[in-house]
This record gives sequence, C-alpha cells and structure tokens, in this order.
Amino acid sequence: RQQFSFPSIFIYGHTSSGKTYVMQTLLTTLQLPHVFVNCVEYFTSRLLLEEILTQLQSCSGTEQTSPVRCDSLNDFVRLFKQAVASPELQDQTLYIVLDRAEQLREMEANILPAFLRLQELTDRNVTVVLLSEIVWELFRPNIGCFEPFTMYFPDYSIGHLQKILSQNHPPEYSADFYAAYINILLGVFYMVCRDLKELRHLAALNFAKYCEPVVRGEASERDTRKLWKNIEPHLKKAMQTVYLREIS
Repeated sequence: RQQFSFPSIFIYGHTSSGKTYVMQTLLTTLQLPHVFVNCVEYFTSRLLLEEILTQLQSCSGTEQTSPVRCDSLNDFVRLFKQAVASPELQDQTLYIVLDRAEQLREMEANILPAFLRLQELTDRNVTVVLLSEIVWELFRPNIGCFEPFTMYFPDYSIGHLQKILSQNHPPEYSADFYAAYINILLGVFYMVCRDLKELRHLAALNFAKYCEPVVRGEASERDTRKLWKNIEPHLKKAMQTVYLREIS
C-alpha cells in the first residue's frame, strides 16, 4: 500500500469474464483509494480527465464547490498533483481504473501514452489499470509507449458457468431442480454464447416454460425427459436470436 506500485496494468479478456467485478471487489474490500471510470460513458479526453479529477476530490475528502474544468493534459497533471497532495492520499497507492479502455484509442494520440506513464509524469504513487476486451498487441499505439504489466482473464469454463448460474435458483424450487435446468441450458447455448450476462438473461427468460409441466402437475421435478421435451422448442427459438447477436 505504501510502496510505489507498477505504473500501469493492462487486464484483458472476453466480455463478462469478471474483469470489472474482480477489480471493484478488490479495491472496495481492501479499502484502497481508487477512481473507476467507464471510457464509453466519458468518451472524450476532456470528459474523461474531468471525471477522474471529480472522483479524486471525493477520495481526498475535498468539498467540491464548482465543476472541475480541465482543458489539456498539462492541466490534468497539475490538478492531479494538487488533488493527491491531501493527507487522505498520502503514503499509499492511488488506483485509476479505466474500464472499456479500448475507447482510449479514439481519443487524442497523447492520452494513452500519458496514462501508461502517469506515475512518472506526476511523480506520485499512482497505478493506472486498463480493462479491455482486446489484446495488448492490438491496443499498443504506433508511436511507442511504456509497456504495462499485462494480465489475461480467461473465459468461464462450462463448470464455472454452471456454478455461477445455479446460485440464482428461485426459493420455491429446489437447488437440484434449477441446477438441472442450467445444465440443459448450457448444453444448448455454451458453444455459441459464453457471455455470463446473456446466459443469465436466457436462464431467467426461459425458466417459466421449463417449469410449466411441474406447475400443471404433469411431471415431477425429477422427470427431466418431459421437462426437456417441453422446453426444447423454446430454447431452439432463443438459439436463433443469440446466434444472430453473436455474429453481428
């Protein structure tokens, strides 16, 4: 916490592989001072820099009397030094996390290299963490830059997805019944979709249809054959829309 950390970290992996959740959980649980900004929401360099400075004021306990104005990278470095000089941020690493960081490539050419070496530019104990869905080789600017420490988040395996999705079972049904449903769902969709958010949506969307034979008294929770026969056409229909979204 009190030693200088690596200046920049690049974390990449497919969508819904846990990058954002893990970073937010680590920083919050360990109570580390941090700024978390989504680069899609703050899509210009000025909006991005001003949002970082605004969140920094909250970290430092400074009362915000007026909107932060930042017209250039030089202004940002100067205001950043002032913000982290507060007692609340002394003697510990400040983390700036930029989610959906691939959007930085659409901004001015000096923005990404500056973030990668922000520790050097400000002479402050700060680490910039870039979260992205693309590999560093496609991310690296052509003008050359400081090389960050890279970390890869692999896709969830089918076993991981089974455990995660099974935790959402409705209280009126047994855990084994819902786990069997998730197993059927993954058997259909896993080869074309491994996005956790999409799979969670599909699970919630189709569960009522899966339960219909049980609700009508035509099958028990263990009668997987009848349950599968009832849900199969609905899953096949949903499969077509998922496939179109995945290839578009």
